[in-house]
Amino acid sequence: MTLTGPVDIALVRAPGAARGALSAMPVPPLGLLYVAGALLRAGRTVAVVDAEAEGLNDAAFVERVRALRPAVVGLSGMTPMRADIGKTITLCRPLARRLVLGGVHATRFHDSVLDEFPDLDAAVVGEGEEVAVALLEWWDQGGGGAPPAGVVVRDAPFVEAAVPADLGAMAWPARHLVPHERYAYPFQTARGFTTLISSRGCPFRCTFCDKTVSGSAWRARPPEDVVNELQEIKERYGLGYVCIFDDNFTLRRKRVVAICEEILRRGLRIDWKCEARVDGIDEELAVLMARAGCKTVAFGVESGNQDSLDFLKKDQQLPRMHRAIAACRAAGIETVAYVLVGIPGETPATSLNTLNFAKNADLDFIQFSTLSPFPGTELYEQAMREGWFRETAVFNPADGEELRATLVPPGWTEDELGATLRRMYGGFYLRPRYLARQAVRAGRQGTLLHRARLGLRVARWYLEGRAA
Repeated sequence: MTLTGPVDIALVRAPGAARGALSAMPVPPLGLLYVAGALLRAGRTVAVVDAEAEGLNDAAFVERVRALRPAVVGLSGMTPMRADIGKTITLCRPLARRLVLGGVHATRFHDSVLDEFPDLDAAVVGEGEEVAVALLEWWDQGGGGAPPAGVVVRDAPFVEAAVPADLGAMAWPARHLVPHERYAYPFQTARGFTTLISSRGCPFRCTFCDKTVSGSAWRARPPEDVVNELQEIKERYGLGYVCIFDDNFTLRRKRVVAICEEILRRGLRIDWKCEARVDGIDEELAVLMARAGCKTVAFGVESGNQDSLDFLKKDQQLPRMHRAIAACRAAGIETVAYVLVGIPGETPATSLNTLNFAKNADLDFIQFSTLSPFPGTELYEQAMREGWFRETAVFNPADGEELRATLVPPGWTEDELGATLRRMYGGFYLRPRYLARQAVRAGRQGTLLHRARLGLRVARWYLEGRAA
């Protein structure tokens, strides 16, 4: 839906510094769409400008926002992308009376973010939907006295907002405000793609993982509410593939069963992917999930070395990983693994045990990444004490930063990290039997062209690195 100004607020994702081989595949800005949904329900006029999806350069982005004549511009960002945050603020400062930042960086550094970005008027801390509604009401009333809980402004005390407990009462993302025909995802198996969250929070203790915004308390939406949203995605928007972005969709088995059974009861045909721990999947559940449309499950494998899993406090065992992956494969569900390169205690030689694990487990896809723990995490604090952090140019094909803050622990150099990363990608993806199997499967799914383009991007990245 195209709006003309003036609007109460424009929520924006500005042109970024994407440089990875997969950076041409934007996904919906789900956090902004959740905030938009809450504001629309409160009676606000809202626009979302996603320059990444719309292919806008800086000048075109500025003109799009200017035409909306917003009273407020809101944006979000993670700490590794702070340069993009600063650039967006600079572009938008002349375009609105107020600028507000939310998301991980604003939440983690709420005590200093307004000093870091002097052109900001406020920051929203934590889960921002209802906080954003309260902030706009406060500004409408003149902005006098104490700001709403969850809002940081200058010269006023900050009060933390309560974490939303009833996720079933939240407004759904305002998907009609963005161009869904422009979004894509590497693993999608049907035309039309979007994202969804059915739960928030993660109770596990991985030392590198950020839980700044949603915390450790796991909260979940009712199964019927989740399936209602899936039905709207399919019937209103005509989208056939959904990535469920929960940290751990399968944490409560009974809830997953209820969601799947409700999908089947309604005869809803929609493909979906979820994220899970290996201890959350068994043979029976995998079969039910596949019947309900699950096409892909992504696991945080991290390493094929048990010592490394213990160091990261994953609380997972290698045999259990094998069983979960095998259960998905038997049910016809593709598997994705997220793997870390450069874990303290590993060497370039021992890290290749993970490549062997991936081959033996018969995984379908892997994303190998250098280890970059988020500020405030246990591993981040240890890395800072030990002097392990470096600003490096070591990337995987999906990375979008100009520089990546990467651990370079004892036994590693920056060059060795880069070489090992490419060796793992090449060793996994450039196997003739693997390529043949994926081509046959993609042909059956009707995704051959999509995945061939993806494969060519990765291969080009790999060969460019080998030639450098």
